[in-house]
Amino acid sequence: MTAPETPRPLPKLAVIAREAGVSVATVSKALNGRSDVSTHTRRLVAEVLERRGYPGRRPRPTRGSMVDVMLQGLDSPYALAILGGVEDAAWRLGVDLVVSAVVGRTKNGQPPPAWLDRLGARDSAGVLLVRTSPTATQRTWLTDHGIPTVIVDPRRKPPPGVSVVAAANLAGAREATEHLIGLGHRRIAVVTGRPGVPCAIERLAGYRQAMTAAGLPVDPRREVCGYFQREGALTATRELLATERPTAIFTCSDAMAVGVYQALTEHGLRVPDDVSVVGFDDSWAAAHVTPALTTVRQPWPDLGSVALSGLLAGDAPRRMELPTTLVVRSSTAPV
Repeated sequence: MTAPETPRPLPKLAVIAREAGVSVATVSKALNGRSDVSTHTRRLVAEVLERRGYPGRRPRPTRGSMVDVMLQGLDSPYALAILGGVEDAAWRLGVDLVVSAVVGRTKNGQPPPAWLDRLGARDSAGVLLVRTSPTATQRTWLTDHGIPTVIVDPRRKPPPGVSVVAAANLAGAREATEHLIGLGHRRIAVVTGRPGVPCAIERLAGYRQAMTAAGLPVDPRREVCGYFQREGALTATRELLATERPTAIFTCSDAMAVGVYQALTEHGLRVPDDVSVVGFDDSWAAAHVTPALTTVRQPWPDLGSVALSGLLAGDAPRRMELPTTLVVRSSTAPV
C-alpha cells in the first residue's frame, strides 16, 4: 500500500518576500491591505502567491489600486481609442480598471444614479469620465467622498472644479483653415458640429480666428451645421451649395466630411479639383475615402494615458490640452 502523498508545504512569508524582492514586513502589510504599500509591490506579491499556489491569499485592495472608467458608449472608435490609452497607463502604473458605459442606461447621457452605490462599495481611487460628465448630485457625492475626477474629451460644458483633458481643438481648427488659406483659398466654408458641444464651439472659433487673421470675411452664410453626423453634413452642404460655391470646406469631423463628399458629387464637383476639403479627427475613414482626406489628427490614446497619470498623481490640472497634428493627404490642393 502506497503511503499518502505529503501535502506541499505552504510558502512562508520569507520565501514570498525573497521571490518578490521585498521585505517580510512588506509582504505582511500587503496581505493585510495596508495603505503604505505601493500598487506595484502589491502586484509583485500577488504574482508570487499565485505562482506558489498559496490558496485563498491575495493582497487586499486598498484605495489607489482601482480606478473607475465611465464611457458615454462603447460604439465610438474615439472612446475606445481613449480607453486603450487608459489601459496602457493602468498596466504601466499597476492599477486595475472597472469600465462602465452610459448608453442605454440614461436619457441625458450622464452616469446612472446606481453607479455611485457601486463606486462607493469598491472604494475607488478615482474616476475617469470619457465623453460624459457627472450630474450635480454625483459631483457633490464625489467631492464629499474625496474621490478625484477627470473628464476626458467632454461632450458638454465641464462642471466647475473638475479637471479636464482634451485635444487642442481651437488650435487644430485654426491650423486646418490656415492650410486652406495657404493654398490660395479665400471662399472657405465650414461645416460645424452640434451646437453647445465644447469641441464644436472651439473648432468654429479656430476657423474664425484664422479667417480674421488673414483679413478674410467671416460670412455667416458659409457657416452651416452638420451636427457631427454624415447625414447632417450632407443636408447642410446641399443648402450651402444652393446659394454659392466655396472653393474649400473645413469640416469639423471626418464623419461629416463623408457627407460633404457626397453632396459635392451630387453637384458634379470634384475633390480637390473644384473644392478642397479638410476634416477633423483622423479617423479610419480619412485614409480610406477617395480622395484620401486631409484632416486634423487627435491624440486619442494620449488623452487617456495623460488623464489617468494625472489622476493617480493627484496633480491633474484644471484643464490640459494636448496638441493636434495636421495630416495632409489628397483632398486639398491650390485653388
